[in-house]
Amino acid sequence: MGVPPISWIVLALLWFGMGGATPVFTVVVTTLPLTFAAAVQGTRTLDRRFLDMSMVFNVPLTMKLWDFYLPHILSYLFPAWITALGMAWKVTIMAELLASNEGIGAGMALARVNLETATAMGWIMATVILLLGFEYLFLEPLKRHLESWRQDETSLGMK
Repeated sequence: MGVPPISWIVLALLWFGMGGATPVFTVVVTTLPLTFAAAVQGTRTLDRRFLDMSMVFNVPLTMKLWDFYLPHILSYLFPAWITALGMAWKVTIMAELLASNEGIGAGMALARVNLETATAMGWIMATVILLLGFEYLFLEPLKRHLESWRQDETSLGMK
């Protein structure tokens, strides 16, 4: 996680050359550690009393996974995914800017070369709109669906 994304982009350029593999590799290698760390933290912080209770009542492994581990890990994964999404957009655009003739980054690079401030601002606005759209039209509904137990808890007045 401590390696700057630009370093990964340079290595990807050397390994894969100009093209689509460079942004994909860079996004994966920069976002995977964040997601993995969140999943590990979610696993580590599960209340041991739930696991002890599941052993006493001989709860099947599949039920433990679906009803104990998954909901708890998801509460750690969703913030990590939202952070990773923002990082992925930045890294993708930077990689496209340096390594591609297509995409938002390439459009920004062309606007920079031609000194077209309005076009560059248009690409920036498109990026922000796409990012917010993906987060609020895809991730938030998914979060509400998978973490429906949280909404049930708050609707009962419990916190």
